[in-house]
Amino acid sequence: MGPTSLRTFALLATAFILSGQPANSQPKAGATAGGVFTGRSGKPMANTRMILAEVAGDQEVIYAKVKLAVNPPITVTDDKGQFQFTGFTPGTYVVLYAPASASKVLPAEINIKALAAVAKSPFPLLRDTQIGDTGTPYPDRLWGRTFTLLKGHTFFAEGANMKIWNATARWGPQGPFMEVRKGVIVQQQFPDQRPIKLVAWSY
Repeated sequence: MGPTSLRTFALLATAFILSGQPANSQPKAGATAGGVFTGRSGKPMANTRMILAEVAGDQEVIYAKVKLAVNPPITVTDDKGQFQFTGFTPGTYVVLYAPASASKVLPAEINIKALAAVAKSPFPLLRDTQIGDTGTPYPDRLWGRTFTLLKGHTFFAEGANMKIWNATARWGPQGPFMEVRKGVIVQQQFPDQRPIKLVAWSY
């Protein structure tokens, strides 16, 4: 193969590589996603303000922080709990929420390491068992300095200690609220090809 042939081959290879780049390799804001938000009881979470935020920091069991953009994607559910987000960049988000009538002032970030903390278990002989899922639901409980676990939360017994397992957690006196399942803060891929169904554990 001569020099001219080598140059031609290199040009063709470069053209192929460039043309092979996916057109949407950099996701752009402008996506739309919708669905329904209900309580675990099936009751619609009507007139609820929903905010998309991102998690960052420690990638173990529960993440370190929930971070909000300067102008995060926000929507409000209708009377049936239906919602639609528009104009966001596709990705994985945690959904924060609060009654539409609550304060619209949001922190730039929320430290959620407290949700990974453990407490002394009332059943020290139990291991690898969910507690609080039978009998009278646990009432609201303060957890750390900034969180309240709403009624009906459950724990996972680890012998002498227990950790949050399933809960609706409220940050501060008015929220926002966030969901924890099996010890991990709930995240959702947006958009999803199917209608998104979100569930609030304590409602």
